[in-house]
Amino acid sequence: MLTLRLTLAAPPLALLLRLLLLCASAGVGLLLLATLSYALDHPDNRAAALVRLLWCTVPLAVTAQLAAALGRTEPRAAARSGLDAAGLGPARLPLLAARTTAAPSVTGSAVALLVTVRGVGGIGGADDSAHGLALPGPSAGLPLPGQPLPAPAVVTLLSAVPLLAAFAAARGARAGAPGPEDSLAPTAVPASTRGSKTRAGVGEATATERRDWTAASRWAELLCGTTLTAGGLLLAAYAARAGAAEGWAVRAEDLAASPLAAGWLLTAFGLVLAGPGLTTLSGHLLGSVRPGLVRLLAGRSLIREAPLLGRPLGALSAVAAALVALARARLADDGTPAPGPLVGLAAVLTGCCVGGAVLAALARTRRGRAPLRELLDRIGAPRRLGRAVTLLRGAVVTVLFAALAVTAGLLAAVPPR
Repeated sequence: MLTLRLTLAAPPLALLLRLLLLCASAGVGLLLLATLSYALDHPDNRAAALVRLLWCTVPLAVTAQLAAALGRTEPRAAARSGLDAAGLGPARLPLLAARTTAAPSVTGSAVALLVTVRGVGGIGGADDSAHGLALPGPSAGLPLPGQPLPAPAVVTLLSAVPLLAAFAAARGARAGAPGPEDSLAPTAVPASTRGSKTRAGVGEATATERRDWTAASRWAELLCGTTLTAGGLLLAAYAARAGAAEGWAVRAEDLAASPLAAGWLLTAFGLVLAGPGLTTLSGHLLGSVRPGLVRLLAGRSLIREAPLLGRPLGALSAVAAALVALARARLADDGTPAPGPLVGLAAVLTGCCVGGAVLAALARTRRGRAPLRELLDRIGAPRRLGRAVTLLRGAVVTVLFAALAVTAGLLAAVPPR
């Protein structure tokens, strides 16, 4: 009942994230069932079936990221304080988040089952076994064969998405208990509460070490992400040139298992990993060379919000880079094959989940800036100051990640003719 109440009383953003999670669960379920159908229709080609199954982990990972973002966003701070008063502390709150997130995931898996299944029982294939689920196949416009699927395998595959989403939401709720300003705020121990100046000094030293370690980790992630992105682009370019020299025939099976696809995936992972470091770097650049008040506030807020905004924005730039590369290949008309229905479905799911994660991160950072807005109002700062800080911060982040996406999309190699 509590799960139902929290779901019905959720704000519009949380309802949108739940709807996206439902659609993503249904789409991933379709992809998994299509992979199982391919494996049953091609028992001698196990390597291709395994490659298809491995590529299903990409939309599955972004679905889990969306579930984690939903767990960090909901319940809100006011609801968390009420739940704490009711006895749902840090130990039971992740369980509640897992239940509220598993509900749309289970619904999405059920939708995938209803869309694909034509009959249950008595349709088991050539041996007439009663343990198969028949698929509508091409008659329903789906890229699925008509061979019945084993019911235990279908249940196992469709249950993977809700379980992973519930686990990710529980982890997100545990990580999202403190606000964004708490995760990077100094944790000095006041001497009045501890009764000793020595303990206060130890607390300040611990806070300084934590900030130094956080800054060092961001720069290390930026270096590793840049290296992986460059390595992925070079690997894709080498694979495309080698394929063109050898007269490589572009087929979906060859492309999925080729070094070209591995280079694309490595580039995307590098962009995601470099996101927090790039956001921190943009904040430092804004606050350098005698900054004014607007630049100083915008830069400091970007540095503080980098752990929340960096990875979703990096993933969004990876999706945008893929769109730029696809548009460049289609406009050049170099014989690159159009993506199939399953690839298109996976791309749409990835883009929607990444967009939902970005919206959740933006909403959480906006709530984290509430103390700053209250402080500016208390000291009598004009409202245009806050608007100028918001516009400057958004413009810098948009220009930075848009340039990154366009550059990666233009440098990314496409399959040869």
